Amino acid sequence: MNEINLIVTGHGTFATGIEGALNLLVKVPDNWKFVDFSTGMSDEQLKEKLEKTVDTFNGETLLFTDLVGGTPYKVAATLSTEKTGLAVVSGCNLGSLLETIFKSYSDVNAFAKDLIDISKQGTQIFDISNIKTKSSTDICSDGI
Repeated sequence: MNEINLIVTGHGTFATGIEGALNLLVKVPDNWKFVDFSTGMSDEQLKEKLEKTVDTFNGETLLFTDLVGGTPYKVAATLSTEKTGLAVVSGCNLGSLLETIFKSYSDVNAFAKDLIDISKQGTQIFDISNIKTKSSTDICSDGI
């Protein structure tokens, strides 16, 4: 399992929504936390929640946010300038997190880079011409 701590944050219930989806698929690591930026919450309140969560961990922590430039991203970026051992990545998605659960990283920057690479690979256009001659029931049964 991953040695690097992870905090997912985003607008509304984005973070806990990701947590719920992950829980349907795998056991979420104990060193992964999910912090929502709820309606009515100020930037300062989110920063306090993130700081408290970061302080529960030992070692490096990756803050994974939903959108570049959004409040969760800005707050996470600010926090990373004030504390050592933090990295911030935006564009959080379920597939990239799922794939990294079973990998091991000893460096927060390697974890950040891999999340970006996996996110890019998982963003695709469905192209029916790439489907080999399978019956429609075979195609549908290949999902998770």
